[in-house]
Amino acid sequence: MRKLVYILTMSLTLSAMAKDVMLMNRIGPSKSELYVANPDGTGEHKLLSSSGFDYHASYSYDGKWIVFTSEKSGYGQADIYRIHPDGTGLEQLTDDPALDDQGALSPDDSQVAFVSTRETYRANIWILDLKTKRFRDLTGRPGIQGDPRKPDGFFRPAWSPDGKWIAFTSDRNTEWKGHGNGHGWEHVQELSVYIVHPDE
Repeated sequence: MRKLVYILTMSLTLSAMAKDVMLMNRIGPSKSELYVANPDGTGEHKLLSSSGFDYHASYSYDGKWIVFTSEKSGYGQADIYRIHPDGTGLEQLTDDPALDDQGALSPDDSQVAFVSTRETYRANIWILDLKTKRFRDLTGRPGIQGDPRKPDGFFRPAWSPDGKWIAFTSDRNTEWKGHGNGHGWEHVQELSVYIVHPDE
């Protein structure tokens, strides 16, 4: 029976009552944990025995692995891990100062596609061959990259069931626009869905 994996996030607010004290609050959750449950919600339990900052979990096609992002090395240091649904076999797949996130295992469990800011400092789709441990930038090359003066990020890789395609979203070649009639300080991200062969 297929099980569900989800995230429980908890935020922490710091407070103090003292003179000449600067109060700081980390914006965002201070803890994010992965839980596994049956499709009907029963059998809920933590995936990892230790607390941490874990998120963006997904099952492998055969259900033998869960791939997830974790900041075990410190807040903001995101790396890709995998683990069996019963909590055994934890394995760190990436270890780079860049942000590695949104991992997805290929249908045969031989490769993982993920988002990374390594080398270019922009979000691209990378592929890791789990046997050779070689990394390859899938979207960071001419023909896929857009205009460098415009948004150019690549996100959320997903494999086709036969492993011949990877779908992803991108804001490549869109305009820098704000919320209020195209103006404002905050960028509105416009995404389209693309597909590419993983071996290109």
